Amino acid sequence: TAPLLNAMIEKILIHEATTNEDNERIQEIEIYYRFIGKVE
Repeated sequence: TAPLLNAMIEKILIHEATTNEDNERIQEIEIYYRFIGKVE
């Protein structure tokens, strides 16, 4: 549920989008969890 996720997530980083040679849009998103950190 949304309240549970809000309690577990510390921060979300959204990086600038880029395009590759095939004109596809690529964007990196990092989610950091409380007490765990970033999960790869």
